[in-house]
Amino acid sequence: MQATSIESGYFVFTLMPSLRCRLNCPHCYLSKEQRDDPTVMPLDDLEEACRRIAAWYAGRNLPKKIVQGYWYGGEPTSMGQDYLVEACARMERVFRPEDGYELRQSVLSSLVAVEDPTWWPVIGRLCQGMVQTSYDGLMRGKGYVRRWEDKVREVQAAGLRVSTISVVNSHLLEDGPEATLDRLSDLGVSETSWLPFMQNEQNDGEKYETLAPGMAAWSDFMIRLTKRWRERRDAGLFVPEIGQMRFVLSQAEAGGLANIAGQTLFLLPDGTLTLPDYKDGWKEFMQPFGNILRQDFGSILASKERRAYLRRQVLRNGNPECRDCPHGDKCVMEFWKPNRPGDDCFGGRRYVEWILENADSLIPEARRRGQSLY
Repeated sequence: MQATSIESGYFVFTLMPSLRCRLNCPHCYLSKEQRDDPTVMPLDDLEEACRRIAAWYAGRNLPKKIVQGYWYGGEPTSMGQDYLVEACARMERVFRPEDGYELRQSVLSSLVAVEDPTWWPVIGRLCQGMVQTSYDGLMRGKGYVRRWEDKVREVQAAGLRVSTISVVNSHLLEDGPEATLDRLSDLGVSETSWLPFMQNEQNDGEKYETLAPGMAAWSDFMIRLTKRWRERRDAGLFVPEIGQMRFVLSQAEAGGLANIAGQTLFLLPDGTLTLPDYKDGWKEFMQPFGNILRQDFGSILASKERRAYLRRQVLRNGNPECRDCPHGDKCVMEFWKPNRPGDDCFGGRRYVEWILENADSLIPEARRRGQSLY
């Protein structure tokens, strides 16, 4: 495996030391009880978790290790500035450049939950001048979108770039991909990412059926969105980067095991390391692998639960249509799960094939190999 797994030196350390959030988003995988829980992982516990990770890496003889701290949640800013600043400082003391580490930080925030504008220079300093936020059209109502757009402008006025992550839902389909991309372009959003709407305990039933389009609709949305991206670029207009397009084109160079979720673990407030998993078809839940405050990191990575999880990833969940698919190394499947019968797969095969067929008009050959779009 290339440096796309924890074992080979690339770790997307998704940090969730607090699950608290005052919003009630329909696609959220956290229960109301979890979002109301004020518990925050003590800083000493967070540092101990980092030290256990570093102790395991010390025995691996890897010349370079990339640790991407991804502050998730919940709403990360609910923990307060002092906590985030001190947590990042402690991570810097553990994952030191002189020990071969490259430490990066990023924050995913709703923005609308942040009332104190002094947050923006703090996040900018910690996260290379970038903040990530969710944009899901009118799923939360017109008032929410107005407040969110005002916050985007406020963040940009403070000198930060904004990237968005969107769950494609029925409201975005109604808006249309062209109008959606134009809106984000006019706001000056730098990068975008587009995920399918997943079923979980919080939206199970009528809410899921109303809001969640199938994967065929997702692929249609993404094809039209990318066509609009090409139109704007060719006309010399500003347009955000599309993460899924970049991923498909760059994965051709990364090898067949590059998208098996081997690089990611989520840290919960009690020290549990976990990842999204699926039951009863594609209903999402959090699969625990172990608790880093009670055991060493290597035993968690080698646990029977994680080995079984990765085996399912490598075997594409046993999906017959995925085992024989030539795009298994570059499809946009986030975590492998059963496909919906009679639908495009969760890897968005139709979109992937359209990207590959149109690669030369999207990214010139000389700039395609593992490079940024810009």
